[in-house]
Amino acid sequence: MAHNVKLLLDLIAEYESRGDYNIVWGGIRKADYPPKPLVEMTIQEVLDWQDSIDRKYMSEAAGRYQIMEDTLRGLLHVVDPDELYNEENQDKLAIHLMKRRGLDKYLSGDMDLGSFGNNLAREWASLPVIKGRKRGYSYYAGDGLNKSHVKPEEVEAVLKAVLEG
Repeated sequence: MAHNVKLLLDLIAEYESRGDYNIVWGGIRKADYPPKPLVEMTIQEVLDWQDSIDRKYMSEAAGRYQIMEDTLRGLLHVVDPDELYNEENQDKLAIHLMKRRGLDKYLSGDMDLGSFGNNLAREWASLPVIKGRKRGYSYYAGDGLNKSHVKPEEVEAVLKAVLEG
């Protein structure tokens, strides 16, 4: 990859999961954890587990990028449900989510840094809005569940570094 998208993956993962591919949303009780590490489960098994806890919790986010059940279900055209929810596939899914939010346009110069950063904040609640009146806050601030965990300047620095790749 000509651009260093790994920097962006690592930034997202740092604030979503501390980089842990096996982590689940912190509000889930241990008794409701998946039956084995996420990276050893198929994508379908992860979806089934998320579905089994969906009514009990405000979130069923899973993995390094804290992908929600509905989001994961919508990505079955990117990965086969019988594939493992391993490191490679979690990275692949996150890159696809970034592309949906404008990664290719940003890399080609057809989207500015602020717009792309704001799009990422819509996908990952721990990232802040970086342009506009909500700068510094999670796009989902005020929902009782999400808040930004990183300063806009850090996101901007990583987005610039991605281009320098």
